[in-house]
Amino acid sequence: MFSTGCGNSYAYGVVDSGYREDMTVEEAYELGRRGIAHATHRDAYSGGVVNLYHMQEDGWIKVCKEDVSELIHQYKKGMF
Repeated sequence: MFSTGCGNSYAYGVVDSGYREDMTVEEAYELGRRGIAHATHRDAYSGGVVNLYHMQEDGWIKVCKEDVSELIHQYKKGMF
């Protein structure tokens, strides 16, 4: 696990508080999405989109590209 960029301390706070060794892939995606969304929401230079990729031995897949303002609204309503 790693995070780079000026908002990474926000992402690490979310990921560190929610990480478990027995997470499913979908749970890991959601935790990553949540960490990036909160980092982007709090950091003015991070953009406004969550681009989430899953790195694997044989390459990567794009998991999502989602608008941060929509995600933050959903998180605040407890929809995730």
